[in-house]
Amino acid sequence: MSEKLRDRVRELAALWGPSGREQRVQDALRAMITPYVDEVRADRFGNLLAVRKGKEGGRRVLLSAHMDTPGAIALNVSDKGLIYLAPVGGLKAHQVVGQRVVWSSGAIGVLQYEHTDEPKELSFKKLFCDIGATSKDEALERVALGDMCTLAGPVEAWGDLIVGPGLDNRLGCAVLLEVAEHLADSEHTVLFAFTAQGEVAPRGAAVAAFGAEPDLALLVDSALSGDQPGVRQVATRLSGGPALRLKDSGYVAHHGLAEHIAAVAEAEQIPLQRSVSPTDSAGWTVARVGSGVPTVVIDIPVRYRGTGGEMASIRDAHGAADLLLKLLGGSLEIG
Repeated sequence: MSEKLRDRVRELAALWGPSGREQRVQDALRAMITPYVDEVRADRFGNLLAVRKGKEGGRRVLLSAHMDTPGAIALNVSDKGLIYLAPVGGLKAHQVVGQRVVWSSGAIGVLQYEHTDEPKELSFKKLFCDIGATSKDEALERVALGDMCTLAGPVEAWGDLIVGPGLDNRLGCAVLLEVAEHLADSEHTVLFAFTAQGEVAPRGAAVAAFGAEPDLALLVDSALSGDQPGVRQVATRLSGGPALRLKDSGYVAHHGLAEHIAAVAEAEQIPLQRSVSPTDSAGWTVARVGSGVPTVVIDIPVRYRGTGGEMASIRDAHGAADLLLKLLGGSLEIG
């Protein structure tokens, strides 16, 4: 399963699809998942929803992963053809200086910044994209105001590692595809949701959960890895297995569901890390839908998030898919 999973991650991570502009990713995912499910449709928000029907008496389980990547939007263009930007999602100015980006038109540019004497003065207000244009008119012929860009670059396999932009959260999307392909007969109805605008708020997962009315939700996301130098509050590492997110800035894992997942991982000898994330997830938006949804986030650790050189282990993605398959193959009575 890992070879195909690796290929899927690389294919998905290379697709252009910033928050609110996920159509190319949605089209690819629709083609990939259709052979393995009973229904596929898109909702009005931009989520892609696929259903694998279970048996009467089974649970309704939402499996969700956001399909967008962070990006930036063109605000204005200088007389010299430099494009000034605002972030869309989690890009940080100090992390993207010197990085290449690609626009919806296919134009390639590099992010640079106005001269500053102090690094602490660096912000998106001083950041610009240089596409090699020599004038404002030339730049606007290739990039219109309101267009978006995302980080660009090759997505490479280094042994068990995947390196490149877009791993957050195309890793999660690839895991859901693996589950859909390898899911044997299950008593549970599984609702696969590839959600839009996960980098903004996040929003799409709540819309998907509202429409699906699940009995429980399992969200697959990417999270900062604790083995990146300077990271002290996260205990995860690459190749240590997927991580059960216990808490983040707006979410606390459902205790009964988290305990059940940990028990299944131990019984099946699937390595499972624990994490408390300094960043948020869609967990808080899904958990409060309707009368409440027992929700857990399963993370795949990623180094250097929000850069063109994100790094993750295919072993961790494989472990996440294996864990989800074991969960769906058994009872999900969690109280």
